[in-house]
Amino acid sequence: MKRRSFCKGVLLSSSLYLARPARAAQSQRRQRIIVVDAHCHAGKGLNHDKNDPMSDPWTTYNDPMWTLRRADEVRIDKTIIFPISNRTYETANEEIASYVRRWPDRFIGFAKHDGKTEAGKIRDMLRREVRELGLRGLKLHGVPTQEMTEAAAELRIPILYHPSRVHDSLDVVESYPEVPFILAHLGSFASRDWKEHVRAVEASKKLDNLYLDTSSVVFFGYLERAASELPAEKLIFGSDGPLVDSRVELHKIKLLRLPQAKERLILGGNIQRLLGT
Repeated sequence: MKRRSFCKGVLLSSSLYLARPARAAQSQRRQRIIVVDAHCHAGKGLNHDKNDPMSDPWTTYNDPMWTLRRADEVRIDKTIIFPISNRTYETANEEIASYVRRWPDRFIGFAKHDGKTEAGKIRDMLRREVRELGLRGLKLHGVPTQEMTEAAAELRIPILYHPSRVHDSLDVVESYPEVPFILAHLGSFASRDWKEHVRAVEASKKLDNLYLDTSSVVFFGYLERAASELPAEKLIFGSDGPLVDSRVELHKIKLLRLPQAKERLILGGNIQRLLGT
């Protein structure tokens, strides 16, 4: 073999050998599951700066840096954030938008509104918050009002909500099939009423536009039941952080031992689809 041909062969073999790890790393990056925490609070609440140590922590201040630090520990890529408790939410939603501008690769912002204290103003506020501030959804406690739901339909945004009882909201969900509704906590915060978990799963089976978030389900068996009985497309990972630890909530999803394709949907694929990202 001529020296030139021999050297060319060695160089080609070496380049192929070096390319294999690069291709493997690239493939691994492509296959890595993108994790989005779809339920987290941030910012100032109605008792911020009152210096009352007995104030409920969901009314004082939730530092977004807590969320980022915990997310970094377990590789949560993005987090949906919205305000903690206030009487009205225009200023609080602007604060959420400021965090998204500061950390655009880490946060997605949702507006929050109160159907009673802000009645009659919500449609116009949401239009501004979505079109000008860049917020991507609506979060509320209680049942979505007609004003809220019509605004969400117009703006094509999902509603993440936490009613007192699952049944109270089902007529609204059924009446607006074009709006994605995400029922928080599998229907019951901290499994306070396990029957609501069952009702949430059964309702999601019947209503195509009703999704369930996994945040703060204490009775793990009901999370297993939801994962077993529902299509993976119906479940959305959330933590209810920072007061509920996102690291623990993420581990619960891992404990379901789902096939990677299903886990990928629950941990980020479903919410990304609903947001059009």
